[in-house]
Amino acid sequence: MNLIEIPDAIPTLYQDQIEAELGSDRFTWCFHDEAANSALRFNQSFPGFSHTAFLTEVDDKPPVQSPITPMLLPILFMFCDKAGLEYNALLRIRVGLFPRSGIAAKHHNPHVDFSQPHRTAVYYVNDSDGDTVVFKETVDDVPVSRAARFANDNKFRIAGRVAPVKGTMMAFDGRHYHASMHPNKTSKRIAITFNFV
Repeated sequence: MNLIEIPDAIPTLYQDQIEAELGSDRFTWCFHDEAANSALRFNQSFPGFSHTAFLTEVDDKPPVQSPITPMLLPILFMFCDKAGLEYNALLRIRVGLFPRSGIAAKHHNPHVDFSQPHRTAVYYVNDSDGDTVVFKETVDDVPVSRAARFANDNKFRIAGRVAPVKGTMMAFDGRHYHASMHPNKTSKRIAITFNFV
């Protein structure tokens, strides 16, 4: 598995602006009881907040685009340029927020964002704890319908992990299962996930 990690993926002033916008009381969040796929039957749920900035057309439903999308999309373009990654189309931009918690777990529930071939990239908005963990298993190894059972039996194997450092961006083959984690030291962890082909 090829895990790409680039510190300072965007200029410092841009990093500060993104952190100010997403950390302000004007930014809207939706609460979820389970940060991964709530339809699956995991033994433990990990609640969190999200904001869907962009979602491509799915099942004849029109695409979703929020007012923040134009500010976030250049992050992906700059990263792809620095990482030498090809970009053809955007599937989703999701902003996630986890507040500090006393949850004693190694990571959240493993999941994939899409089953189709794509790349997943994560940009870290603020310095925090709560690594992103990428697992060796893909949807070819473990179908989504079996992911909860596989996770509940603690069978996923860690391939790599990246700590949330402001301005850092990482990417991997989006067919690999991955998971985030609540921070235990900092007040919040904000990250932007981009799914693209």
